[in-house]
Amino acid sequence: MSLLIQKLLLICVLTLLSMDNVLGVPRRHVNILNSLEDNLDLTVHCKSADDDLGSHLLHHGDSYGFKFLNNFFGDTQFFCSFQWKGEFKWYDIYIASRDSTKCYICNWYIQKSGPCRVLYHGGSECFPWNINH
Repeated sequence: MSLLIQKLLLICVLTLLSMDNVLGVPRRHVNILNSLEDNLDLTVHCKSADDDLGSHLLHHGDSYGFKFLNNFFGDTQFFCSFQWKGEFKWYDIYIASRDSTKCYICNWYIQKSGPCRVLYHGGSECFPWNINH
């Protein structure tokens, strides 16, 4: 195969991968809103096995979001640490086996008691923090 054709194929593949919907597989969106009581600032740091998304400072009412595709094996997982005045917590904010059928756009708000996922039909579902080891 000529070098020109190889480069054109590479451009096509990269273009497909950059689209929000690759071969009918939608990108997932995770949005995190700082809803801490007492108007506290929140530092969020999210990671997967492959990606470290860095730390983000959220003032009360601010949000942070990221997009991704579930991996081929269906075991995509992102966990986030949450820090505010004198506290450090963490939670598995996206686990494919738990979340892939529940949300393509996963909206969360963070409270001192734990993270809460906004439900499509209204309301929310709150969870306890993961246990620190």
